[in-house]
Amino acid sequence: MINARTLTKSALAKRIQFTQVSPNATRDMIEAHLESCIQYGFNAAMIPMCWVRLARERLRGTDIKVATCISLGVGHETIYAKINLIRECLALGADEIDYEPNMGFFLSGMYDEFADEAHQIFKAAEGRPIKAMLEFGFLKSDDEKRHAAQLLDQAGIPWIKNSSGFGPAAIAATPEDIRLIRAAISAKGKVKASGKINSYEKSIALLEAGAELLGTSSAPQIIEGIEGDAEGY
Repeated sequence: MINARTLTKSALAKRIQFTQVSPNATRDMIEAHLESCIQYGFNAAMIPMCWVRLARERLRGTDIKVATCISLGVGHETIYAKINLIRECLALGADEIDYEPNMGFFLSGMYDEFADEAHQIFKAAEGRPIKAMLEFGFLKSDDEKRHAAQLLDQAGIPWIKNSSGFGPAAIAATPEDIRLIRAAISAKGKVKASGKINSYEKSIALLEAGAELLGTSSAPQIIEGIEGDAEGY
């Protein structure tokens, strides 16, 4: 674990993936988002799949990653559909992909299907960073949270998240949930926190609980030490 309060602004920015996935995001909004990523030097610009090529072009020459997501907040697509979406993301130039597991499988006790989906997605990513957006808002107990995280970890998924931060089960990231994931998965596994991370203090608490990355729509506000939008993600 780190002493996150010792991080400089630039070092903190390198642990934040600045997120703009609003369904009404226009090209101008995405352009402004990418400019903010360059200004602050964030770890990545997390943007919708349709803007990956634009982000690839605008961020050329920087060390800022182009991150995108599929199945946001729902995850009901078939495994074949998800694999094809991942392949398209890679073809467009995405560096990292966050995906929504089929939580319906897990909640139905279809653990083999849940794990197989994760393994197939891991293979489709061809070694690129792939992050599973678990939706802790659908899970009622710590045991369920641990079990879901362990199934994903054992299937090869390198990054586990507590939530997409967006959609019907989006909940605020908490240090308790981040510590739970960190303790549940293998030492090589990594943890990303997402969901209502809108202040410096929340960011520090999540990093010190074991998150290696934060996903948030309030990234500039966090760096500036002001409160972000309470309705953000």
